[in-house]
Amino acid sequence: MDFYLKGQHHYFKGNLLRLFFFISICTLSVNNALAQGDLLVFPKRLVFEGRSKTEQINLANTGKETSTYNVSFVEFRMNEAGGFEEIKEPDLGQQFATPFLRVYPRQVTLAPNESQTVKVQLVNTGELEVGEYRSHLYFRAVKNTKPLGQEKMEGDTNALSVKIETVFGVSIATIIRKGDSDTAVTISALEYENKEDLGTFLHFNINRIGNMSAYGDITISYMSTQDKWYEVGKIKGIGVYTPGTLRKNKILLQKPAGVNFNGGKFKVVYTSNEGTELIAEKELDL
Repeated sequence: MDFYLKGQHHYFKGNLLRLFFFISICTLSVNNALAQGDLLVFPKRLVFEGRSKTEQINLANTGKETSTYNVSFVEFRMNEAGGFEEIKEPDLGQQFATPFLRVYPRQVTLAPNESQTVKVQLVNTGELEVGEYRSHLYFRAVKNTKPLGQEKMEGDTNALSVKIETVFGVSIATIIRKGDSDTAVTISALEYENKEDLGTFLHFNINRIGNMSAYGDITISYMSTQDKWYEVGKIKGIGVYTPGTLRKNKILLQKPAGVNFNGGKFKVVYTSNEGTELIAEKELDL
């Protein structure tokens, strides 16, 4: 699933002489939605193409406290491992979507179990040339700014301590496409790995060429020596974003009961996200 999380640390005095540092990032994929912390975002990706001028993002606060989120755009490159790196200038062959998008509102406050719609509108369309433009819509939680004097103090107030408070954000790819796609995708470099202590893995590369990004779902099947097929791996929402041409993958396989991966073959199938359109496939004989 291609989205980006990041956190910022804020420090203040407390009353315990020790350092607590615990960060937990939990991501949840429910069909085409994603969640981070108490924020649920739907859908997890926006694409403007054809006559589409306005898209909507639905936000929901699943937590027990009122939360505020700032909404903005950020720019990323995707590396070969599928990770995102924030950048200020586009790489060669990359075009940012931010100059052609408007989002409102720019700040959202949600009470527990409350939801709200954020609208993203395509603007300055006369300046668009053929190709793909990508930026990422970023929802950043606003830190609780309750004055320190309101914090309950216990024990030795002369003791110095530090507490780390982490403010998280989540972003989703927002893409504009103009013109026809000439993108082609292949799968290569399949390699089976068996680690007794960690499990079994399949390595493979997704290769992309052309003017548009690739995005879809991966399904891995295994055919036994008795010619029986088993689904042993599935990941939804794997992309190779322009201008990148390679994404390296390593997927943990789910071994069915009574099945050993001895002989037979694996098949990797890349299809359209939440669809059945074939993008690429490749087999590996064991």
